[in-house]
Parts: sequence; C-alpha cells; structure tokens
Amino acid sequence: MIAAINAERIKLASTRSPYWCLGVVVVLGLGIAVLLGAVAGTSYGSPGEADTLTGDFLIGVDQFGVAVLAIMAILGVTTEYRFGTIRPTFAAIPRRPRVLIAKAVVFGGLSFAVVAILCVVAVVVAQMLSGVGVSLTGSETVRHLWGTPVFAMLCALIGLAVGALVRHSAGAVAIMLVWMLALERIVSVLPRVGEHIVSFLPFLNGWNFLAGGSDTFHWNAYGSLLYFAVFTLVLLAAAIAVTNARDA
Repeated sequence: MIAAINAERIKLASTRSPYWCLGVVVVLGLGIAVLLGAVAGTSYGSPGEADTLTGDFLIGVDQFGVAVLAIMAILGVTTEYRFGTIRPTFAAIPRRPRVLIAKAVVFGGLSFAVVAILCVVAVVVAQMLSGVGVSLTGSETVRHLWGTPVFAMLCALIGLAVGALVRHSAGAVAIMLVWMLALERIVSVLPRVGEHIVSFLPFLNGWNFLAGGSDTFHWNAYGSLLYFAVFTLVLLAAAIAVTNARDA
C-alpha cells in the first residue's frame, strides 16, 4: 500500500492539472475572503463579530473551492483512462482496490491539508480587513477551521468515486458540478417533496454542518457531518467494487 500511495503521489506531482486546481482554490478562497473582509469593515463590521462572520469569510472555500477540489480528484482518475495509463497501473498493482484507496489517501489528504492552511490564512486576513478583531477561538470559527477541511476532503473523495464510476472526464465533471451546485438545491425546494428529502441530500448535509445546523434536518449539525461522511464512504466503496469487477 505504501508503494501504491507513493506512485499516486508521484503522478499527482508530475501533472499540471492539480497545480492549476489548487491555484484556483487559493485564489477563490483568499480573494473572496479579502473582498468580504473589506466590505465588512466598511458596512457591518463591529467589534465582537469575528466569530459570527467566519462562515461568510470562507464562502470562497466551502462553496466554490470544494467543487474545484472534486474536479481535481475526478481528473486524477479519468485522465488515466483517457491516456491509457490505467492498464499499466493495474498491471503493476493487480489488486485494484489498492489503487483507488491510494488515490483516496493522496487526493483526500492533499485537499484536507491545503484547505486547513487556506482557512486559517483567509480568516485571519479577512478579520484584519474587517476590523472586527482577530480571533480563532470562537465556537463558530473553530468548527469552520476544522470542519471545512473535512468537508473538502469528503468532496474530493466523492469526486474520485464519480470519476471511477463514469471514467470520462467531461461527463464526470458535469455530473459533479450539477449535483453539487444545482441539483440538490433545486430538489430541496420542490413543493411537498423537498422538505421530506432535504435531510437525505449529501452535500446539503455538509453545508448544514458548516452552518451550525437547521430545523429542516432530522439531526443536528454533527449528525449531518456523520451522514455526509457515511454517504461518501458508501459511494467510494461502490466505485471500488465496480472498478474491481469490470475491464480496465
């Protein structure tokens, strides 16, 4: 398994798309945080609001950056099918589940680490610009500082699973973006239907955790995080089973 993880790490470091994706995540995360921090400083910022504004400052990461990380994970799988490198990969590592598990460790770990650092920097910079005072110890801030990296990691793993199931870059990216950014939000507001199924929509559960919970869900914020994590693991397990059963 260590050899498989090292192989995936080398693949990741030797291609350009991860660097572009991470660059976009950093630009979105810091750019929107700086913009909102400046706006808060001129309109509604006031002493003591550092904790309550954290969720707003991280919109660039937990609303848009996570989608880019999911795309990065998708490309980590689908480009191997596109260029035919998946066959030698499976020849070198005949136990196919190890390949996807190694990819999950690499892409999930990278997403967690990058977002963890980015969140701290974005929050501190935004708080400084807003003039509300720099604080990283409030309950809301603490939940976002560790919860957003976890959410990003799970989004990357879902992207990896979708990529392994679809095996086509454009198709997998389209499915992921529509599902994450539009489909669940539309379904959740359908008359007489949305209110009954909103608690079972995975990404909305992830965002519900970051928002601190909502009365429209059957469980609290941490229940939403648990649900999202279980859904991610089930989908990843399905992708591993399908990859192991079909031809490369």
